[in-house]
Amino acid sequence: MNITRGIITVVLAAALAGATGCAARSGPSGEEPEPPAASAPAATPSPGAGGTEGSPAEAAQAVITVEDFAYELPSSVAPGSTVTVINEGEATHTVTAQGEGTFEAIAAGGETVTFTAPEEPGDYSITCTYHPDMSGVLTVE
Repeated sequence: MNITRGIITVVLAAALAGATGCAARSGPSGEEPEPPAASAPAATPSPGAGGTEGSPAEAAQAVITVEDFAYELPSSVAPGSTVTVINEGEATHTVTAQGEGTFEAIAAGGETVTFTAPEEPGDYSITCTYHPDMSGVLTVE
């Protein structure tokens, strides 16, 4: 008798846990809720899966990270692509091109901003206007 009661208790607990888990993941209409804004970016097609030049997968690679008063630059970016600047520090920084084909992005501490890479391929010297010791070269090819 106790074995039967124990089995029934386990089965009911499992059914209740499954129903509760499903309800927690569904919105009021049974639809999946949208992920929070801070979640990981959506998956993008990989080469051979229908991706083309200028696809979101390529744009995801055009990221400049500012951390500890230094730039972490991609090896290159595509001409005219959207470049994302992620400032992981607390101080405001800029990504400012020197000379011809100028561009500038200003990112406050913790902020993410974007700019459009020049259409003309080449090496573009960049610096932070607030911290002139910060410099690098953005390669557009």
